[in-house]
Amino acid sequence: MGDILSSDNQQLLNQEIQDFINENLDLPLEKILFYCQKNSNWNGSLIANQIHGIKKIKDKIPSWSKKESLLYPEKKSIEQCSSEATAIYKSKLAKGESFIDLTGGFGVDSFFIKQSFNRGVYCETNIDLFEIVKHNFKQLDCKVDIFNRSGIELLTDKVEKFDLIYIDPSRRNKDKKRVFKLEDYSPNIAEHVDLFLEKSDKILIKTAPFLDISQVMKSLPHLSDVHVISINNDCKEVLYLVDKNIKQETQVHCIDLAKETSFSFQYSQEQTRSSLSEPLSFLYEPNTSILKAGAFNSIATFHKVSKLHPNSHLYTSKELITNFHGRKFKVIGICKPNKKEVSKFIDNGKANISRRNFPLSTEEIRKKLKLKDGGNHYLFATTLANDKKVIIVTEKC
Repeated sequence: MGDILSSDNQQLLNQEIQDFINENLDLPLEKILFYCQKNSNWNGSLIANQIHGIKKIKDKIPSWSKKESLLYPEKKSIEQCSSEATAIYKSKLAKGESFIDLTGGFGVDSFFIKQSFNRGVYCETNIDLFEIVKHNFKQLDCKVDIFNRSGIELLTDKVEKFDLIYIDPSRRNKDKKRVFKLEDYSPNIAEHVDLFLEKSDKILIKTAPFLDISQVMKSLPHLSDVHVISINNDCKEVLYLVDKNIKQETQVHCIDLAKETSFSFQYSQEQTRSSLSEPLSFLYEPNTSILKAGAFNSIATFHKVSKLHPNSHLYTSKELITNFHGRKFKVIGICKPNKKEVSKFIDNGKANISRRNFPLSTEEIRKKLKLKDGGNHYLFATTLANDKKVIIVTEKC
């Protein structure tokens, strides 16, 4: 593949257009389109897309935002790519001589994983993405071999083995509809896992958070670790590390990169049932990664707290657990889920409402209690061990 950019991308790198973009990052979209239509022959939609990309990576990939003359793909590719924080985390999971990224995309993971390897290979079938990444890697001085072809085909053709195979499969089928099983991802991991294990002892797979972790685990042999990654309590992705050289029960790691917290467990530990209790002096809500991973009993055992109900996933203790992996609240009161009872604790008509194992939605609860969002009180609508439906009124610790 040559180094010649498409005419659209060549135009975007014109210095006059680059200056316009950098000087008008905060200009509304309609004004950008109007200017391009009336004052030049520039492609307004492409320029607007570049401005969107520059603004998006400022927080998502901050180290790239300092580099001028990068090109940006369509919005979907920017939205779906890894953040710098999650890509750096991946780069620490394996190291060695060489790795291959079978589904390169915007190249964020390849760029950062390369920092742990001497040589990297990037594969991408989409010609537009490939062209953009090839240009950007030159600007970023990222020495990765890049190929505009199927990663599966390239891996099949190559005789060499890699120290790591990385794959971030597409979550949509041929009709562009979202799929919810690993075997429906493209490429199909289960179908090619023997090829992967032939070409590398380690495979790192990224999936969306909504997949059932326990089901994915059944599909992957030699699964060493599962990493459930959140940023500020927002679950971003789940990573599965296959390692032929490690024979142990799979370790599950629940990480919040922004809060710099982690909790690890094994699913065999979930067989130990948590003790149950009425709400005591303090209430706890585990981090999203812990809830996604299903560490419902493990977290209770670790912190020596009790659950309110087997299915409520709220925890309680007499004394404050300052290092609890999640949000911590002081219990102010417990009441029936009706406006009259709640108003005894709320005098300004505002509260933050959450629900756990409760029949009504958050919005339905808010309407029933006639409360606006906000304030210093946090209400938890939940079910206790005796199946009683209650509102627990709390304040943040």
